Amino acid sequence: MGRMRKPCTGREEVALLFWTGVVVAAVLGFKRLDWWVPALVAGAVAAGQFFYFQTLLGDGGARLELLFSLILNLTMYYATFSIGRAIGERRARRRQRKGRRGEP
Repeated sequence: MGRMRKPCTGREEVALLFWTGVVVAAVLGFKRLDWWVPALVAGAVAAGQFFYFQTLLGDGGARLELLFSLILNLTMYYATFSIGRAIGERRARRRQRKGRRGEP
């Protein structure tokens, strides 16, 4: 017989939303987009978390959670954006050097 899975809790869904935003911010940093992009991603994820928590907690708890999640999202997304950007810039420099070696 198959195993029964326990139902997905709210924390797992919010964590999935958070980590999806982290990966998106890193990829956009790798693409070397502007500095405001992680703020846009953090705002979008925080809005999603706000609507999710508003349905669970009501008005008062959701507002406080929005503030904390926005601070956490901004911090994490700018960090991963910077890491992705550094990797993307290093890769672009490496490609430029390889192109120059083949020139006469």
